[in-house]
Amino acid sequence: MIHPASQANPLKVSSDPYVFYMSYARTPLTVARPKKDQSDVALEQFHAQLCSYIMQLTDHDGEESPGFLDVRMTVGAEWENTLKKALATCRVFVPVYNRQYFTREWCGKTWDAFARRQQQHLRKRPYTGNAIVPVLWVGTQYLRDLPPVAAKVQYCHPDLGKDYLQSGLYGLRQAGRHVKHRSTVWALAQTIFEVAQQTSLEPCDVELFRDLRNVFEEE
Repeated sequence: MIHPASQANPLKVSSDPYVFYMSYARTPLTVARPKKDQSDVALEQFHAQLCSYIMQLTDHDGEESPGFLDVRMTVGAEWENTLKKALATCRVFVPVYNRQYFTREWCGKTWDAFARRQQQHLRKRPYTGNAIVPVLWVGTQYLRDLPPVAAKVQYCHPDLGKDYLQSGLYGLRQAGRHVKHRSTVWALAQTIFEVAQQTSLEPCDVELFRDLRNVFEEE
């Protein structure tokens, strides 16, 4: 579990299997496109880099990845159970914003699951704060008219600079802005760690996730 900061060691954290859960819209494989899309490869590399930085900020033992990403599972009952278990125990929910993200049913359902868990936690600790840290994969100009549940969450992170807001992580990468890309991922890792420590979100029973809804379709 992630413990509250102490004066002796303000950056101390124990080895949760998942410090964060990355939620994203992956490009489906088809007959016409049998290989992973370039953007999906870039996202997996971003996830690996973010995990590496989280390892440096914590005492996570590395036996399991500190960040959950569902890149190797097949769809089915076991896939759904694995996602729910990760959502029930992770410390921070990290949605990766592009236009496709808000059109995917399971992205909306995973958001609903984490929101339910937060609401349960807030009944006991009403001043905990929000453990959702969005990542801009594209610039904010492509993210107008967000669903209400997403619009309520701070996602701009203005302290990361105007280049991040205008281009997003994928845009920075594609433009060859590798130094800016790395510094932004490092800043996001610090934010995720700080949010995990501040909120100390309690695990929940996966039964809380029965009958999940796609909250992106709700007004």
